[in-house]
Amino acid sequence: MLKEITDQNTWNEYINKVSPNTFLHSWHWGNVQKATGEGVRRLGIYKNDSLVAVAQLVIVNAKRGRHYLIPHGPIINSEYPIADCLSQIINYVKQHASQDKCTALRVAPLITNTDTNKRLFSGLGFRPAPLHVHTELTWVVDIALPEDQILSHMRKTSRHAIRNASKNGVQTQIVINPSEALNRFWPLYQQTTSRHGFVPFSRSFLEKQLNEFSSDNSIFTVIATYNNKDTAAGIFINTNDKVFYHHGSSLKLSSNISPAHAVQWAAIKEAKMRGATQLNMWGIAPQDQPNHPFAGITVFKRGFGGKEIDYMHAQDFPLAPGYWKL
Repeated sequence: MLKEITDQNTWNEYINKVSPNTFLHSWHWGNVQKATGEGVRRLGIYKNDSLVAVAQLVIVNAKRGRHYLIPHGPIINSEYPIADCLSQIINYVKQHASQDKCTALRVAPLITNTDTNKRLFSGLGFRPAPLHVHTELTWVVDIALPEDQILSHMRKTSRHAIRNASKNGVQTQIVINPSEALNRFWPLYQQTTSRHGFVPFSRSFLEKQLNEFSSDNSIFTVIATYNNKDTAAGIFINTNDKVFYHHGSSLKLSSNISPAHAVQWAAIKEAKMRGATQLNMWGIAPQDQPNHPFAGITVFKRGFGGKEIDYMHAQDFPLAPGYWKL
C-alpha cells in the first residue's frame, strides 16, 4: 500500500536505518526544494503495516517540461522487490500526472549500474534519461579507520600536500553558522566558477541549504586560510554515518600550496568526530575519459584513497506527449 507521509519523525526513522541513502532523500532536502518553489510529496510504501520503501517525489518546474523527479531513490528495504516499489509509484504518478501537469517520471536510482537493473527498468517501461541528474559515478573514502591508516591509503602526493599545507601555514576552521559560512564561501565560489567555466548554483539556493540543514547541525563548512586570507572552502552534509562533499571552491595558488587538500583532511577529522564512517566525495569522471569536465577534480578526489561506485543512469517513464520536449 502506498500513501503520503506527512510526519517528519516517521520519515527520518525509516531513512536512518536503511542503506544506501543520501541527503537527497532527507526531509531537509525536501524542504530545500519547497523553498525554491518546487512541489514535494513524500511517498511511503507499506507491507503488513511496516514501512518498506520511501520516495521523495519532487515536482520540477523545468523550462522544457514539468515533471516528477525521485532524486537518488527510492530508498527501499533490501528485502522488498524494487519492481514492486516502482510499479506502485508508477500507478501513483499516472493518477496524478494530469492534475500536476507532469509529462514524465524521472528516477535517479541509488542502485548499481548492472545489466539486470537496466532490464528491470526497461521492463517496466522506463527509458534512459537524455541527461545526468545527480552524480552517477561517485567516489567514497572509508574513514572508519584510524587517521594514520587513512593517510597511508592516500596517494603519496596527497599525503604530501596535506602535510605541506600545514607546514606552510595553511589553517582550517569549521564554520557552523550558516550566515558566516555563506559570506565566506560565496566569494571563493564565484572565482572558482569563473575560472572553470561551469554554471553555478545561486547564492539563494546555497543559503537555503545552509539554513535548512543547520537546523539540526547536519551541515558544516570548512574554510582554509593562507596568509590570513580565505583560500579554499567546502560545504559538507552529514547524513547518518556518511558525510557528503557537496560544494567546493578555491583560489588558484602556487603549486606547492594546496589549501583544498587541507579542507578535505579537516573535513575527514570533523566527520569522524561526528561518528561518520564514510566520506562521499560525490561525482568523478570515468578513468577512460581524460577530457571529461570532471577529469581534474577526479585526480584530486582519487588521491584520498577509496573506491568508486557506479550508480545507474537516470531513467524516464513518459506520462504525456509533452515528454519528448523534455
